[in-house]
Amino acid sequence: MSLPRINIAFCFDENMWMLGGVAIASLVYHAMGKCAYDIYCVVPSDLSQSKRDELTLMIKNIDKNSKIIFLHANHDFDKSGAGPYTIGTFFRFMLLKLLPKNVKKIIYSDVDVTFHDNLLSFYNIDMKKKLIAGVPDADQGRAWPKNGLYINAGVLLMNIEELRKANLYDTWVDLAITGGFQYFDQDILNKTCDGRILILPMRYNYMPGPGGRFEKPIKDGTYTQSDYVDAVKNPAIIHYILRQPWKNRENLVGELWWKYAAMTPFYAYFRNKIDHEPNLIKKDILLFNCIKIFTVKVRQTRVKYYLFGFIPLFLVKLPDRF
Repeated sequence: MSLPRINIAFCFDENMWMLGGVAIASLVYHAMGKCAYDIYCVVPSDLSQSKRDELTLMIKNIDKNSKIIFLHANHDFDKSGAGPYTIGTFFRFMLLKLLPKNVKKIIYSDVDVTFHDNLLSFYNIDMKKKLIAGVPDADQGRAWPKNGLYINAGVLLMNIEELRKANLYDTWVDLAITGGFQYFDQDILNKTCDGRILILPMRYNYMPGPGGRFEKPIKDGTYTQSDYVDAVKNPAIIHYILRQPWKNRENLVGELWWKYAAMTPFYAYFRNKIDHEPNLIKKDILLFNCIKIFTVKVRQTRVKYYLFGFIPLFLVKLPDRF
């Protein structure tokens, strides 16, 4: 019996391809014979063949039913005012032009994520005539949209068929060149799709952060308490927008990211990079010069103490200046 196939897209360049590999590894790991993925990756045309081959082999080793398809980014957004962002932030817009005509719907995901479930229920959501579907952003208060909802563009369900009918591609190019946006692609998507956006449960784009991050959004109705609890207990996608495990390993949610990083050929690279992070000072306190009793880790203005080197004891916050 053939498995249901799901279209999903990622966009990355030479700087982000290994992060993309970790996200894809977690994705296909959870296929588990229940579905298969057609993974469309928008990349610069000069992304090396060796990198493409490494990703292709990794997917084959985890899930033989899924496959990767590379799409070459075009140059329509080369004149855009991306500010602090690279042109790569607009790669997702190119999907309307680059995807085969028979692709009517696709999940788009940033690469700073891990997947913790198969995406059948997500992909099968009935969008009707909506253009995109996403999870509300925790940081509301933008100048738009009129209905008061503003979604995070890091994980989307895109109704490619309706987006093409709406002829939004040229509008996106014009707005990208015009600029004047704080969050560029995300602002543009919210502005141009306003009124035709479907709101998704938070578990499809759970964005953990510091304690209290969700108190205000729950209070003002952006999220419900039950939606938040479900996302924490049963996330389908974790989006590391604030606490990035590959930069700071002292992060309990981030340990899930490392689990999937270990399934990739890039694990040693990420471990070596974080183990040599210059702003981390580590000091072991030994008994009889051989038994590790405490470990003290200092990173910027935070000091963490660990019993026997791995049991968290407490955290001390230092003043920004001495």
